[in-house]
Amino acid sequence: MIKRAWNKLTYREPYIEPVIVTDDVESFPWNDQADMVIAGFGGAGVSAAIEAKDLGQDVLVLDRFEGGGATTISGGIYYAGGGTATQKAAGVEDSPQNMFNYLKQEVQGAVSDKTLKTFCDQSVENHDWLIENGVPFEGSFCPFKTSYPTDSYFFYYSGNESFAPYSDSATPAPRGHRGKRKGISGAAIYEPLRDTALKKGVRVQKQTKVVSLVTDKEGSVVGLKSLQMNSGFIPRNTHKLIAITAKLMRYMALYVPQVFPMFAAVAERLEKKHGVATFIRATKGVVLATGGFYANQKMIKDIAPDYLGGSSLGTMSDDGTGIQMAQAVGAQTELMDSVSAWRFINPPMEFVKGVMVGPSGKRVCNEMLYGAQLGNAMMKEHGGKAYLIMDKKQYSQAHRDLSLKKAPWFHGVMGIFFLKIGIKKHASIKGLAKKLGIDPHQLEETISEYNRIAQSDEPDPLGKPKAYLPGIGDGPYYAVNVSYKYMPVPCASLTLGGLKVNEQSSMVINENGEDIKGLYAIGRTAVGIPSKGYVSGLSIADCVFSGRRAARDIAAK
Repeated sequence: MIKRAWNKLTYREPYIEPVIVTDDVESFPWNDQADMVIAGFGGAGVSAAIEAKDLGQDVLVLDRFEGGGATTISGGIYYAGGGTATQKAAGVEDSPQNMFNYLKQEVQGAVSDKTLKTFCDQSVENHDWLIENGVPFEGSFCPFKTSYPTDSYFFYYSGNESFAPYSDSATPAPRGHRGKRKGISGAAIYEPLRDTALKKGVRVQKQTKVVSLVTDKEGSVVGLKSLQMNSGFIPRNTHKLIAITAKLMRYMALYVPQVFPMFAAVAERLEKKHGVATFIRATKGVVLATGGFYANQKMIKDIAPDYLGGSSLGTMSDDGTGIQMAQAVGAQTELMDSVSAWRFINPPMEFVKGVMVGPSGKRVCNEMLYGAQLGNAMMKEHGGKAYLIMDKKQYSQAHRDLSLKKAPWFHGVMGIFFLKIGIKKHASIKGLAKKLGIDPHQLEETISEYNRIAQSDEPDPLGKPKAYLPGIGDGPYYAVNVSYKYMPVPCASLTLGGLKVNEQSSMVINENGEDIKGLYAIGRTAVGIPSKGYVSGLSIADCVFSGRRAARDIAAK
């Protein structure tokens, strides 16, 4: 009974309502209107709002809770290149073409080359636009390889730019611009943009859940219906308390993913019972900036079941409601099974000198790869299971490397978990293989080949630089469990697919390949730059890029 109730909570479908069709838009009982109505006030929504306001539009933003979305709780990395002021301050040379040459390998055709080139060509402008709107960046370059720099550095290699095969066609250039703030820096990017939007007169309605779209009889989107928590002191403030508590407990959600659906279910109960039905007209366009859908484990179970049970890289509002509402008016989706699973194994850097193998005993990938690529290789080719093999010297050095000077606290904690929980040890590789349930012959062959490459002038076929390929020495040998569902830290995951959009306007496309008039999607609600391959900062950069693009198209109408 308890398991059944738990599953019902975990796999619940968020509440939305059927599409509303009106024969007479002018006489429909609207409660409010604006040129552009945005559902969601995260990184994408706020970017669209500021751009539209600068172009003279009346903008109304609706957010289910207090705003911020996944951007404000993220690491606050913004991917930019082509010669930004921050790059120049760090003495880094780059060009839009060089940025394109690198990203073409990562993006893997998620968008057209023309769109990717536009993204790169506009990167300097968008970087400067963020600074003009209050976002602080700094060219303090991190001199060592890391998944996330300490508070001494705010500019670093956030992807795979520095080694082969990526460096074969693009000159290495760091492009990870971290918002300047101690600790997790997401708020350093979002909060200045939020404040700018409010100062410019963007209207924001918080504690408002969007539940359906309104169309005219031709199928054009002309508005939406929402449930506003604007009456009843106790329910309104209970709803607000839920949002605040969920935000404070976001780190717990990394270890106990069911935290989000639990809070979301309570919030939804309040919304359905006490929310006031409100109809908002969008005279030029509705913009869906509602995030992805990893918090909707029912959708994950149906679409990408291998990724069930990971840690949500987002908020409890990343539940797919924006995507589902658009589908109800005939929207086309794409790459919905594209999920990014992050398994960072550095710091400590000593980990990347080891050998990461799957359950077959074969090597998974270049151990230096960015965590999303490492996770992708583990999931796609090895069933989500992997072990990092180290010798005695590497294992001891890994302990010493877990210093706060080179690792943020959260990476330090994860490193300790890896080294202490679920680790296997044996005097021989063969014995270690048996403990892991791996074919001993295959694992011995993998380690032998790894050592042969390490001792030769031959490059690593998987691209790892020789400096990080010392070989596996004397035992005892250790196996660190880095699998997708490793406890106590499942892989952090986010969805990358979504609504298919017109790449010139951000307008949503229907099943016939035609624009749905009046409906736009941006950020992780839509297919965009990072929808097939992710590196740190690419999602926030796409939020800015797609959000400003949508605003310009709406303002031109």
